Amino acid sequence: MHYRVSVYNYFHGRFRECGWEFIVRSNELQQENPYPLQFDFRVIPFDFVRYKKEIEIIRPEAVILFLHLKDRIIWPLLAWLKMKRIPVIFWTKGLNLDAPNDRISLALYRFMHRSVDRLILYSENERKFIREKNRHRAWVANNTINFEDFPEIKQSKEEIKKELGIPFDKVVLSVGRMDAGSQRKKVRHLVEIFRDVGMNGVGLVIVGSGVAPEVRKSMNVSNTVYLGQVHDPRNLQISKIFRMADVFSIPGHVGLGLNQAFYFGLPVVTEDGGQPPEINYLVNGRNGFIVPSNDVAELKNKIMYLIENDDVRRRFGENARRDILEHASVDNMFRGFRSCLESLP
Repeated sequence: MHYRVSVYNYFHGRFRECGWEFIVRSNELQQENPYPLQFDFRVIPFDFVRYKKEIEIIRPEAVILFLHLKDRIIWPLLAWLKMKRIPVIFWTKGLNLDAPNDRISLALYRFMHRSVDRLILYSENERKFIREKNRHRAWVANNTINFEDFPEIKQSKEEIKKELGIPFDKVVLSVGRMDAGSQRKKVRHLVEIFRDVGMNGVGLVIVGSGVAPEVRKSMNVSNTVYLGQVHDPRNLQISKIFRMADVFSIPGHVGLGLNQAFYFGLPVVTEDGGQPPEINYLVNGRNGFIVPSNDVAELKNKIMYLIENDDVRRRFGENARRDILEHASVDNMFRGFRSCLESLP
């Protein structure tokens, strides 16, 4: 739930203004969560009987399922909620974007689409995954993080670099859980690029867990800094890191790192294919670039183009911040949830 806690805190306050109580039950809360919980929360291990009992105690007006279809609890829970005539909302990407052509997975998702009372989608783009006859059930809440919890950073880029020991004049930043096993972030492509970059004063800074040992060993220590995981209660350190950067890149599966980069006015460069819903905030040639999948040469070209052209980079960064605040504010996301709930009979 890490970054979701801040979003749920916001939902809690706004739903109360509308006369709703926002209650969350989950199988765990990540230990590194930096936010105090303001909403009603309990950890309950995934077990149908336990969740059935909890729902009977709470007696909710509606239940939002935020589960993977591989979480077995979802199936008996859905059946029981339908039997009890408790409205069910499925918060979803529409299908498994990592395996969109898997027939069994697709069949299960389509069963969910027609079985629940409402769907909440991560973006308008996911509506195409819902069959026409079920689209009336779908509402959009553009997926995001709560920018209101980010502190204002008054230090200059140079001051922050000095504090963090970053020796570069211009910084390409990559932040995320790097998923060493699946390698879906493709951070190795950035490491490969910076093994051969000959531009003085340009460096790569990588933040996050999961960078494979062999990738770390292949880093060019003269122009690449790996900071590992960064956690702090006020989001101060990670905000400083974004503030001191010039270009953001996660070659694969950008996720909500794109939202955070855009908020700090950083253009984003990534690759096509295997991307999550957040990729729809990136408009190629306006606030960043999308290059063909696994085209490391073109990835390098676009990153270096932005590094070398200050005016273009500045314009892209201004567009990025403007676009993310317009389309992916936490209030925008909340209004999608509220509209969905208000549509229930």
